[in-house]
Amino acid sequence: MSDIADEFNKASLNRRELLRSGSLLGLTVPLAGGLGAAALSNLAATPAQAAAGQLVIGVTQEAVNFNPLLYVNTGVETSVEFIVFDALWKFDPSGKLIANLAAEIPTAENGGISADGLTWTIKLRPGVKWHDGKPFSSADVIFTLDVIRDPKVVVRSRNGHEHVESYEAVDDNTVRIKLKDSFAPYVVSWQKTSIIPKHILSGIDINTAPFNVQPIGTGPFKFKSRVAGSHIEFEPNPDYHGGAPKLTSLIQKYVPDQQTLYAQFQTGEVDIYELQGIPPLLYAKAKQLPNCKVEPSASPFVEFIYFNCGKPQFQDKRVRKALYMAIDKKGWIDAVYYGVPIPSLSYLPPNHWAYNNKLVDPGFDPVKAAALLDEAGWKVGDDGVRAKDGVRLAFTMSTTAGNKAREQAQQLVQQNLKKVNVEMTIKNMPASVVWGDYTVKSEFDTLMVGWDALLYPDPDYGDRIISKSIPAKGGSGSNYVQYENPEIDELCAKGVATVKQEDRKAIYDRIQEILLEDLPFAPIFAYQTIVGVKDRVGGYVLNPYTPINTWNPADWTAS
Repeated sequence: MSDIADEFNKASLNRRELLRSGSLLGLTVPLAGGLGAAALSNLAATPAQAAAGQLVIGVTQEAVNFNPLLYVNTGVETSVEFIVFDALWKFDPSGKLIANLAAEIPTAENGGISADGLTWTIKLRPGVKWHDGKPFSSADVIFTLDVIRDPKVVVRSRNGHEHVESYEAVDDNTVRIKLKDSFAPYVVSWQKTSIIPKHILSGIDINTAPFNVQPIGTGPFKFKSRVAGSHIEFEPNPDYHGGAPKLTSLIQKYVPDQQTLYAQFQTGEVDIYELQGIPPLLYAKAKQLPNCKVEPSASPFVEFIYFNCGKPQFQDKRVRKALYMAIDKKGWIDAVYYGVPIPSLSYLPPNHWAYNNKLVDPGFDPVKAAALLDEAGWKVGDDGVRAKDGVRLAFTMSTTAGNKAREQAQQLVQQNLKKVNVEMTIKNMPASVVWGDYTVKSEFDTLMVGWDALLYPDPDYGDRIISKSIPAKGGSGSNYVQYENPEIDELCAKGVATVKQEDRKAIYDRIQEILLEDLPFAPIFAYQTIVGVKDRVGGYVLNPYTPINTWNPADWTAS
């Protein structure tokens, strides 16, 4: 216990010294709920002798829904999806698409995509079997598309598939799809769509099917068992079409506390520390651990402050810009995340090909921020808070309760805004509440969120910014900030209809310029997850195009 506890204490003290202000404007670096008896026993234990051929992945969130079309918790449940199921193709770490259930990637050159971009002919890999031994065929692909397009099924995403006009199984190994309009990201739509079995799910209510907790896929591992609150165990699929996995067992272990999971990684109870990653305050110490590799993993997620543009406080873009300038973004990254994340001025990470590198940061300038608020007519009242037309510049900021890093960041933002006479109140709730109707129906004032482009790595962000995608106004989509801009609507439509990357780059550069000018949401940083991997693990490769690095488990080894 003493080594890790000392490290936490030293890190906290060093951070306080750096900030010269006690503890970041009243903040302290918490121990994510503290290290309890479980952590004490873990730290006292000698390293476990891991069985050859068995690997344990440690995650801090629990996967509960294993239907790849239904789950909500991207990351931890995506991990189960990658292990148990297959999509038609997937991205390798270089961003190249590689065939999976498909025999090849359809292109105009191989005849898979028609000259007008509307007809897609997908050839499937022959001889693939489901985990129960039944043959996989085009009927399963057609059934999967039927389910996605069924309004009675609460699928997590229909992105791209709403462009489909018709589809058919030409034969057991061929699917033909006709689109209503050209949609360049459609190849990514299928990369994000794992195929489900028709012979198991046909004719039953998929929303409540037993399959959702006892999945059967075509992937490299079979789902063996789950112990709620503890772990999921997978066993190798010897008939896997990509070659039998090299592991004898794979376990995804749920440990809700980051520091406790770090202790288990240190002692050898966990081989791979994934998802949220090693806490940044332990990064320097973790790199010195023997017999392991610790490094940042690029992520498609960007951290934002979401402004509800439907609220009177945020309808003027000058107010949103002033708030952005009043927030110390670098201090946020350095003090809360120890400098690990990468600053971003866009909804895209800076390493993305479509990121606009000409964007200019308005900077951290409270004096200019206050002047801009004055210009917009928000004057300081007798109570010290700005107001205009009887509306105070006061609002709440919400995120998931218990997220310690975000709670620290909220306090930092609160203090920053107070200096320009803006009152921000923290209003956090359980994840099931804050990400439910509160977000979807735009009931919030502001949110602190981390999201990716829904069809990442395609740069299309239309579902979150076009005017017809506002659920609170009867639309279908994820424009929770209620942002409306006719030029953005036009550019988003043009972007997805354009095929050549250089032409698309110009379109998305302009979209990012407008968003930084209008600021319906304030980008702060692109995530980097600090992943730890024991030296006994082979074949594990970081992939910036996936939300979790379990994209190739068939290649993993454990010595």
